[in-house]
Amino acid sequence: MKYITFGDKIRDYYEKVKEKAREHRETIIRIAVVVAIATSISAIMVLGLAPGKASYNAEMSRIYDDTTTLTGQINGILDMGPLATRAQLEAIRAQAEGIRDEIGLLQTKMYIAENITTTMQSDLAGIICSPPEGYLTGAAGNYTLHAKAGKAGNFTANVHLVYSPPVSVGNATTQEEALQAFYGSINWTAPSLRDYICTLAYNGTAWKVSQVSFNIGTFTMVSNTEKTVGIEFGGLNSSYEPDFAYVEVYPIL
Repeated sequence: MKYITFGDKIRDYYEKVKEKAREHRETIIRIAVVVAIATSISAIMVLGLAPGKASYNAEMSRIYDDTTTLTGQINGILDMGPLATRAQLEAIRAQAEGIRDEIGLLQTKMYIAENITTTMQSDLAGIICSPPEGYLTGAAGNYTLHAKAGKAGNFTANVHLVYSPPVSVGNATTQEEALQAFYGSINWTAPSLRDYICTLAYNGTAWKVSQVSFNIGTFTMVSNTEKTVGIEFGGLNSSYEPDFAYVEVYPIL
């Protein structure tokens, strides 16, 4: 009677393992390659979900080095046999080298995408920045403009003096008569004289002045910082004291 010893069981188990390894050698090696690469990539997620550019480049460089090392290890296996043929392992090495090249390409694409994103953000900031706005303080003849814009540049503003109800300029039955009466009432030698533009309104029997406007010239602003501009104007007849005033601010192209 033959007795089966513990050593015999160990040898049988070892032979079965070797046989399974021979049958599935290519699959085992492919899994090892994938696990090694996946482990390297997952390290980035562990270290930080949103690494900065420097950290990202460092991690990508490390992955590249790890993959290069893995390729070297596979080269060493080529001489070990008999678990895999050279042709099979050559295919695995080519696969690993392809992954390394893809990682390098990904790094290049990410760098290009980052530059494109930066450019787009700059362009969008110029597009969606808040339009210039302004308001007036002070008294008629000596206003102060308070202006602000989301983008720096050169600007101008129009001031509008509004009369409600419109101011009579005599019994002017035509626009020409009303304009002559208005401009004839201006003191053309007064200081701070402006190039006034008169807006007329007709009530069915006569033309009257409903608004007087003028431009204040140009001024510069930095982004998101309030700018104050003194606005003096004179020469208007005392009857043209506005009921209210407002200002419009525009960028200069």
